[in-house]
Amino acid sequence: MPNYEMEFSVSEAAKYFGTERDRIKKWAYMFSDYLEPAANPPKGTPRQFSVEDLRVFAYISYYWEDETDIEAIKIGLNTDGHYDDIYDNFIAGLTPLFIERPEGLNEDWRHGALFDGMSEYGDIFELADSYKNAGDILVDAAIDNDEAFELVNPILFNYRHATEIYLKATIGKWKKTHDLIELQKEFIEILKSEFDATLPKWFSDIVLVFNEFDPKGTTFRYGGRAPREVWVDVRHIKTLMGWMSKSFWKIRNRRLGLQDFD
Repeated sequence: MPNYEMEFSVSEAAKYFGTERDRIKKWAYMFSDYLEPAANPPKGTPRQFSVEDLRVFAYISYYWEDETDIEAIKIGLNTDGHYDDIYDNFIAGLTPLFIERPEGLNEDWRHGALFDGMSEYGDIFELADSYKNAGDILVDAAIDNDEAFELVNPILFNYRHATEIYLKATIGKWKKTHDLIELQKEFIEILKSEFDATLPKWFSDIVLVFNEFDPKGTTFRYGGRAPREVWVDVRHIKTLMGWMSKSFWKIRNRRLGLQDFD
């Protein structure tokens, strides 16, 4: 089980450094000035180490000898020697992909996202947008780095998946299907009954092409043989997907009685 809390017991710390529990306790006492308060709690309370405590222990462990120069280690800690690459890699190795919400998390944390699982219905359009935007970013990267061939499958996967989610969010039925043609039929009925509108050809062509080349939502994801030889202009696809996204959001906003903004 991943350690999402990133809190470690004496036994866990000892295991990481291949040493005895008593030595971990000794380090916690000797280097208490560099550790969190929970590393040296009141009597009767188990010790608990943070990931930064383990960073300190990693530095201590590296320089620990039979006759260790304690003051030299403290000097190293005072000069942030425990933030060298070797210790960054150690921390990265014991940190799971996901961790619990960190203390001090705010809008300045731009290197990640707070993920709370599948959102409610009203946010599904934003989920679709996230896949569409990922496709846009990949298109830009592919062009900037001359890597359209290398990135074409991830680009198409994100756009196809965005199309599927847009359709399902608009229909309001999360059927266990990846059949875009089936979903589009229900979408056409909604356009007719709610807005007295018909589907533009460019829109239906997106669905038809994605369905022909990836009917089950697995070809762009895992690879497979294309039904025919075609040229894929990723810039053109980005343009059409932008139109599609605006169309779905216009429908959503009208349902909610919101004003459309171009």
